[in-house]
Amino acid sequence: MDADWASNVNNRKSTSGFLCMLTEGTVSWSSKKQGSIALSSTEAKYRITAHTTKEIIWLRHLISELHQPLPSPTILYINNQSTIAIIKNPEFHDHIKHIKVRYHFLWQKVENEEINLEYMSTNAQTADMLIKGLSRKMHKHFRLEMGVRHTL
Repeated sequence: MDADWASNVNNRKSTSGFLCMLTEGTVSWSSKKQGSIALSSTEAKYRITAHTTKEIIWLRHLISELHQPLPSPTILYINNQSTIAIIKNPEFHDHIKHIKVRYHFLWQKVENEEINLEYMSTNAQTADMLIKGLSRKMHKHFRLEMGVRHTL
């Protein structure tokens, strides 16, 4: 998942996107403009992290209803260290009151071991394909990472 902070030059709303993968295939994805202006790149990424987490929780419930074991948390890759720190450390919450309270459920999902946050370099964010213009080489690389194969 990733967010391109204040990317819209007309209204400065961020564009965000995520991919959810199961084994080597993409099973869910989203790409859209955020509903309001984020005051920082951390806030923009915090919003898409919350949106992605909701999708992960829904997918985990679906998988469990299919009687498949979920022995470990789902890994959520984030390329913003500040976002990870805010979610993992509730002491930071007093410093980010401008971020809506509803996003703090992320901390609870980490505590409940439903998701596990891991840092991933910006250059490795497959979701960038959904929110940014990329070089042909990076587009092909991310397309293959998503499990989309060229058949011609």
